[in-house]
Parts: sequence; C-alpha cells; structure tokens
Amino acid sequence: MAKGIRPQGAEGPAIRSERPSEGRTIEKIAIGEHYDTTYATLWKDGTFFPRGTRVLVTGLHLEQGFCVRFPAQVEGEDLETWEDWDEIDFLAAEGSVESGGALPSNVMTEAQEVLDEAEDGCHLHLHEAED
Repeated sequence: MAKGIRPQGAEGPAIRSERPSEGRTIEKIAIGEHYDTTYATLWKDGTFFPRGTRVLVTGLHLEQGFCVRFPAQVEGEDLETWEDWDEIDFLAAEGSVESGGALPSNVMTEAQEVLDEAEDGCHLHLHEAED
C-alpha cells in the first residue's frame, strides 16, 4: 500500500502533506467533503479558479489519486479532475485558505500558451508567489 494512504474505514490519519514547511496537514480526505484549493487552477478552455476555491472531493482511488469537482460546469458537465496523490497539497481544510485573486497577465498568457498545446480537459495549477 502506498505511504500515507489507508483503506476507507481504517482508524487514524490518512494522508499527510509531504511539505512540512507549509506547517499544515490534512488528517483525512473524505468523499463528499469540501476543501479549499491552495493554489490557482487554469483550465484549457480559459476557466480560472483562484487559490482558496471551494472544491468537492467526489472520488478516491489508490492508484488514480483523488477526484475533485470545481464549482462550474462546461457544456452541462461538472468540471472535475483526478489529481495524483503527490498533489495532495492542493487541498486544505475548508475555510483555511485566503482567497487569491487574478494572477499577473504575463503568467496567465504563458499558462494559456502551454495549455493551447495540451489535450482537451487539461489544466494547470498555478502557485502564487509569496512576496
């Protein structure tokens, strides 16, 4: 079994942040629970979510990671994605992340150029610099 992941229903902490410098951990991730995003997300279609966006966990899988649903729909479908377990720092306890704003236009332009070459449904996580 992968480090830090426990079977559903087992006792004790499930998944911990591998970045102790951030000074936070998530004790468990549960399907149907809401979390805040710790960095911004830009989708290929141009849909942008700032840091602190409230997302819903809709699935967990030992190999695929965790599935999150963003607060939007594209062509009538919920905007969801599977994230690898090494992206666990993408989630924080609900209400614990201050909402971010728009990123500088040069960052958005560069990110969109990268996504233009990607497959449909792709997205980037954009870490905001802490000045």
